[in-house]
Amino acid sequence: MLSKPSLDETRRHGVEELDTLRGMVLAWREHYFQSAPPRGGQDFLFLCKDFSDEIEDYIYPYVLRMLGTEHIDQGQAREFLDFCYRQVLGLQDYLDIGDESPD
Repeated sequence: MLSKPSLDETRRHGVEELDTLRGMVLAWREHYFQSAPPRGGQDFLFLCKDFSDEIEDYIYPYVLRMLGTEHIDQGQAREFLDFCYRQVLGLQDYLDIGDESPD
């Protein structure tokens, strides 16, 4: 019979998962940066929306599930999602879009 992992083991696995997800987000970011020229402006605003949508569609639900299963705590979830959205803002800055919303 399998024993339930301790909270420490569960949290350690959660940290590993966040590291994996962070790598995915950075890979997506690199792809978006390669898809547009620096200071590409409004013509490339759709890339920010696409990037934001990918985070909302794929990353956010996964992070919520890890939070619900106690693999991470609320502080870790908030910090990680902030990291994700900072990547979108970095793309906006790269495109020189300013304060335009990707939504």
